[in-house]
This record gives sequence, C-alpha cells and structure tokens, in this order.
Amino acid sequence: MFTDLLSDFSLWRIVIIILDIGLITFIFYHILLLFNRTRALQFLIGIIIWIFVDVFARFLNLSTLSWIIENISSYLVIAAIILMQPELRRLIMSMGNKNIFRLLHRPAAVPLDQIVVAVQKMSAKRIGSIIVILCNFRPTTIIERAVALDAKCSPELLETIFWKESPLHDGAVIMEGAKLVAASCYLPLSNSPKLKKTSGARHRAAMGISEEIDAVIIVTSEENGQISVMHNANIFYPKLKSLESLISSLIISQSKSSKKKPLTFFKKDKENSKQQKNKNK
Repeated sequence: MFTDLLSDFSLWRIVIIILDIGLITFIFYHILLLFNRTRALQFLIGIIIWIFVDVFARFLNLSTLSWIIENISSYLVIAAIILMQPELRRLIMSMGNKNIFRLLHRPAAVPLDQIVVAVQKMSAKRIGSIIVILCNFRPTTIIERAVALDAKCSPELLETIFWKESPLHDGAVIMEGAKLVAASCYLPLSNSPKLKKTSGARHRAAMGISEEIDAVIIVTSEENGQISVMHNANIFYPKLKSLESLISSLIISQSKSSKKKPLTFFKKDKENSKQQKNKNK
C-alpha cells in the first residue's frame, strides 16, 4: 500500500512539473510574440545582456561592477513597468479577451464581397472610414463605450455610417462575422514607425487596434481615397482587385496562426504595382 501511495505521489509530481513547464513556456511564448511586434524587443534584449554582464562580473569577482549592477537592478523593475506599460497592457488584454464561448458558437462568415463594394464606393468618393473585422479577440471595453449595433452588413449601411454628415462617422465600425456590432468606436492611437509621417489619426487608430487584437482593419483615406489594410501591426496597400483576396488570406492565416502567406501575397502585389509604375513612367 505504501508503494502504491509513493508511485501515485511520483506520478502526481511529474504531472505538476509538466504543467509548470507548460505554463512557463506558454507565458514566455506570448511575451516574445508580443514584443516581437513592438520596440520593447530591444528593451528585452537589453535586460538579457544586463543579466549576462551580471553573471560575468560575479564569475570573475569584479566587485565594483557587481556592486553597480546590484544597486541599479532594483530600479530596473520600475523602469520596465513604466517603459513597457503599453506592451504589458496589450499582453493582459490579449490573454483576458479569449472567450471560450466563441469556440462553441462561431459567428457567420464575413461578407467580403459586400465589404469590398462599400470600400470601393467610399474610396471613390473619398469618404474616410475604419472597418474592424474581428477574428478571435473581442475588445469588450471599446464596444461598450461605442454605439451598439446589431445589423447585417451591407454596402449601403457602411456608406451611410461613414457619410460626413452622419453622427456615427467619427470613429470605427466593428464587425463580428456578418454583423456590425458597434459604430463610432474610438480606438487607441499608435506611434508605430511603420506609419508614414503624414499619417493622420484614422491610420494611427487602425494601427493601434491591430497591435492589440488579432483583427483585420480596412481604412479608406479621406484625403486621397487610398485603401490600406492593417493586421498584426503590419500595414498593406493593396489594389482594389486584390483587396478581397488579401483580407481573406489574412483571416485564414490568423485562424491557422500563420503570418507568412499574407506577407508573401502582399510582396508580390507590391512588386507588381512597382512594375506598373515604371511602365507608366
């Protein structure tokens, strides 16, 4: 009987160790995945170098250097919290926004054809717009502060919402499946270096939400009618004929946790546009 208890205890300890390693791996994977999209990766590399210098100083008994590192290290924690506040907020938000019930009840397919028609019309008329297509995460806080909708997506409705005289045109529209769930949504602004210096608040808001949740965001410029797509802190400038394919590939790649296909697709599209510009010249 004692042997059975001992074997059960050993088995339980093995399960605990595997669970411990699995949780640490999961947390560090998501931290690295988040930092890889931001400038905080440089800060993380600096901390790793700082740790190696500390180990090196202790190994060689460099007392002065060890004393300096020991006294400064206590302030690094506060500095890390201050400097990486946006990244930590995004990490907590991305982990907290996972909804188990969404796995049981998937929303209807996104009507890409209707979205493309609406974007085409708004681009031609130079109507500024931001359309956020949700994938796995639901920004509950942003939706609750916006104007709630429960409407089926249509080109006419999207164009009406973003019409200049509409009371809902200032902000973004959030889509979940085939429905518009909120309008006049105010999104967090981004300071990403990937944006042009001339980018306005609309593009910075679209990039900001793409850094926080796994959504596909379509933006039409009010100044020149240019169409841009943002996803996973990346920005794309597709042609109208390839817009539907790009959005579809981004949504599919998100569901498969793959980011290579849409980037390859965009690079080819970008090369083709450069070739056409050279021909026109």
